[in-house]
Amino acid sequence: QACLNDGAQIAKVGQIFAAWKLLGYDRCDAGWLADGSVRYPISRPRRRCSPTEAAVRFVGFPDKKHKLYGVYCFRAYN
Repeated sequence: QACLNDGAQIAKVGQIFAAWKLLGYDRCDAGWLADGSVRYPISRPRRRCSPTEAAVRFVGFPDKKHKLYGVYCFRAYN
């Protein structure tokens, strides 16, 4: 609902990868994606986020009833 309120949709895995790879998107906050996975993009490795390499880190497919995360939204611009 949070994405819809902003005129967006829940981001797909490919969209977060594109934002990371092409735009250097960097967030140390894990969030839900449309496929039900939880991930976060790291462009600048640092302690506590991704100490060894830049990557879109994969947390897994947690049970939505027992784990709280934010959400990554995507909105296309014309």
